[in-house]
Amino acid sequence: MPSKKKSKKTAKKKNEKQSKENTAPEKKEEKKEAKFGIKRDNLNEKAWNELLEAIEAFNLNEKEAKELAERVKEKYEKNQAEVGEAVGIVAAQSMGEPGTQLTLRTKHFAGAAEVSVGSGIQRVEEIVDGRSKTKYPTMTIYLNEEIRKDKAKVEAFAKSLIDIRGEDILVTKEDFKTKTIELEFLEEKIAEKNLDLNELKKKVKELAKKGKIQSRGKKMFISFPKNYSLLKMRNETLKLLRKRLQGTAGIDKTIVMEENGEFIIKTSGTNLKAILRKREVDGKRTTTNDIAEISKVLGIEAGRTAIINELHKTLEENGIVVDLRHIILLADVITLDGEIKGTVRTGIMRGKSSPFARAAFEETVKHLLNASFAGEREYLEGVVENIIVGQPIKIGTGKVELIMKE
Repeated sequence: MPSKKKSKKTAKKKNEKQSKENTAPEKKEEKKEAKFGIKRDNLNEKAWNELLEAIEAFNLNEKEAKELAERVKEKYEKNQAEVGEAVGIVAAQSMGEPGTQLTLRTKHFAGAAEVSVGSGIQRVEEIVDGRSKTKYPTMTIYLNEEIRKDKAKVEAFAKSLIDIRGEDILVTKEDFKTKTIELEFLEEKIAEKNLDLNELKKKVKELAKKGKIQSRGKKMFISFPKNYSLLKMRNETLKLLRKRLQGTAGIDKTIVMEENGEFIIKTSGTNLKAILRKREVDGKRTTTNDIAEISKVLGIEAGRTAIINELHKTLEENGIVVDLRHIILLADVITLDGEIKGTVRTGIMRGKSSPFARAAFEETVKHLLNASFAGEREYLEGVVENIIVGQPIKIGTGKVELIMKE
């Protein structure tokens, strides 16, 4: 019996403790409201906390705090979307109209070594259409604490990332009579790319598995048996020229830049998966402008964030101010199904369940015929479908049903 009493007491204490914890933040809030003489009203938690922080940071008196709170509430209410507002159409208009002011410049250069970066109309099209390949892929690589402040180490690491194939540093001569391939290393290219000749020779030996290899100074010779096929010999040469001797696949150029007191690497070409595996790289901040690659490597939520950041950056570069919420709405639509689908007939429009909605975009006859053959039904639930048949749409005033009595 005493054990039951004890358990009841402990349960009661736990409940009291929890109720105290739950009421603690409410009491704190009430104290702050009383202290500054302001009320939260309909402000959300983030806006309310930022308001309180601003009041404390600038040490405002009661009158100033009230005035600031009124202004914040006024702006907050003004920026709220009304129930039934056609947010999609507003977002399309807000981005489409200033989008006509975008430059026709397709690229600009980041830094002196000419790492091209997509810009203007072409970049916006790329993002919105959900293209699987970016025309000017580029990465911004942030480094860990050990090397980010050491320029020499950063430059050495940047050079080690460049994708170097045999054809970049080798000149080959084939002697079909003696069945030998002569490989000559280009000293200038090796010095320019900060490579080690002995390391390269080792790599070539590993790659050239057929034939005998001899090294004489700056040259290497691969000899084959007399009965060896000329076609096979030619294929061996081509294989050597195509093979990667150093670096990361896809990285064509790198430049080192200083940003906020640390050195970062900008690249022409991208390979996020391989770069994130490297010990020297800060994986939390390193990014690429290839949205499809981000969503494959880091997931669809990361892809959504990349769409928002890239679109916002491209519009901002051209001096166009668009409310971030419009861009967020577009990013949500593009990534809704867990993969990137562009605003094109093969993307989000194909996934529409309504035959009229599909027909309203492009290839009208094709969609209506296919829907007829499949015996699809049109439930007239969306905006487009109701406009087609001339019914009031359930948006804005159409969402409200009022009956007036005389």
